[in-house]
Amino acid sequence: MRQPPLPLALAAFCLLAACAEEAGPADFPDEARARGVDYVNRSGRPEKATILEANGAGVALFDLGGDGDLDIVFAQGLPSLDALTTGPGADLAIYENDGRGNFRRLPGPGLSGWWTGLAAGDVDNDGDTDLVAGGFGALRVLWQEDGKLVPGPDLIGLPPYDEDAALVPGRPRAAGKPPAWITSLALFDSNGDGALDLYVGQYLDLDPVDPPLGELGEGALAVPCRWKGHEVYCGPRGMRAQPDRLLWGAANGVFWDATRDALPGHQPGFTLGVLPFDADGDGDTDLFVANDSAANLMLVNEGNGRFVDHGFETGLAYSPEGMPEAGMGVASGDVDRDGFLDIALTNFSDEPTALYLGVPTGFKNATFRYGLGNETRPLLSWGVHLVDFDGDGWLELFTANGHVYPQADEPLTGTSYAQADTLWHLGPEPRARRFEPLRDDSIFAQPTSSRGSAVGDLDGDARPDLVVTRIDGPAALGMNRTGAKNHRLELVLRGPEGYPDDYRGRRTPRDAMGARVEIIMDAKDELPRLRGEVQTASGYQSASAPWLHFGFGERTGFEQIRVFWPSGATELIFAGPADRRLVIQEGQGIVERRDL
Repeated sequence: MRQPPLPLALAAFCLLAACAEEAGPADFPDEARARGVDYVNRSGRPEKATILEANGAGVALFDLGGDGDLDIVFAQGLPSLDALTTGPGADLAIYENDGRGNFRRLPGPGLSGWWTGLAAGDVDNDGDTDLVAGGFGALRVLWQEDGKLVPGPDLIGLPPYDEDAALVPGRPRAAGKPPAWITSLALFDSNGDGALDLYVGQYLDLDPVDPPLGELGEGALAVPCRWKGHEVYCGPRGMRAQPDRLLWGAANGVFWDATRDALPGHQPGFTLGVLPFDADGDGDTDLFVANDSAANLMLVNEGNGRFVDHGFETGLAYSPEGMPEAGMGVASGDVDRDGFLDIALTNFSDEPTALYLGVPTGFKNATFRYGLGNETRPLLSWGVHLVDFDGDGWLELFTANGHVYPQADEPLTGTSYAQADTLWHLGPEPRARRFEPLRDDSIFAQPTSSRGSAVGDLDGDARPDLVVTRIDGPAALGMNRTGAKNHRLELVLRGPEGYPDDYRGRRTPRDAMGARVEIIMDAKDELPRLRGEVQTASGYQSASAPWLHFGFGERTGFEQIRVFWPSGATELIFAGPADRRLVIQEGQGIVERRDL
């Protein structure tokens, strides 16, 4: 239901200043411990002497075992930088869902490393979801076999990676040889062949044997690493950015490096966030890359898996003042329901979380128009999502917050190390209204130091929940208790099980990655349609569930669902009720229904 507009004078004030009107209570109790999730992150020592120890870990939500519920996998670091040389390394942490949102820990896949980023998708097109894990000197495919994750190809040895790119904890290593540092990953189909490709975001050169401590350079040319008068770890400025890579896949686990052809003229930029989405509405997948202290990239797909950066032309490369910001995480969604996908970008403290609205010729910065400028400027934000959490038909903005410098708690910094996560309602009026927690155990109630985050319906009630990693602390499981009276629809999309041998057209991946959905509530109503896109990579170093969540508010059904498959086919689903999970397979329509 559209809300009445603000009085003109108040509306004008909200456009010029941060009008942080409350949107009502947000009831997201942290039930991690009660539901069996006892993961605790390890990211070096508390004083954070090096940048490796500050960035934390990601999390992935996907169906492990094919039982129709979402399981959880966490990346994991080590208690100190020294542990890289002494070993052993960390394994991934896996938690199995019983179908009602209760979890038990399973044995890990047997990896050893300092793991940071995760990507989820059906790499081998066999009908179940696989995982790719990246870290400090590691990049590994993990197959799903009989409900377990089994180590697959080691991609860190793929040419043109050299022998120094890999780091094995416990193996002696000479100084002066920084490994590859993988941050955010994205599995998506770049070239329309139905096989998932892999975008590998990389950060910077850091020598684990001889890292810079307190200053960069040597002798008279040494520069101290300081922030607001305080000595802090070094980087990223002053250090060497590593180039990203794009690996093309063959749907059988074989990848090859296509960076030279697919990313012509690529400029390294301290990548932290990667978002695949159809930015220009032409049916193929583009990429937004959030860079730390460097220009962001808007990589537009030319239709054949070759990407050209249009960050400057689209208004996404720099701040409104023309300066590079420290981008962390990125998410997309149709905030104003005008048919163009919009972008939310989290940044460093003193740089607000940015909201870019899609327009026919790019994007326009609406951060201050929505009142997000002053309210988010003290925050340092990482994971980010644009999701309809309360089911009213309009998106909310979630950000996972926490500073990188423990010194942020010193006087006169204007910020703090621990920061509460935030949730903002963004529609239908152009202003952000902050949700306030109902209870002390809400994930929004207490200051913490969050990093990665993922969204998915963990307990089967069609309300998307939140999983958040917190550096040096326990993960949070924010169970969604908002909007109980609103009606909802949950969609699970699947591509065909196979194509004829002589088929030569574009193909839809088995997991329907890249499929787009429009829902028409009532063709006679002026209320704009709802939109969604199947992608798992969003936020920061994490993978959310591929299921699409739509809120209907007071409406009890839909008039039409339109599915635009990556193959180019369009499928129509006519009139049906809300409060259901529908499984739609290309060419077959609805193949499963479940009341919620």
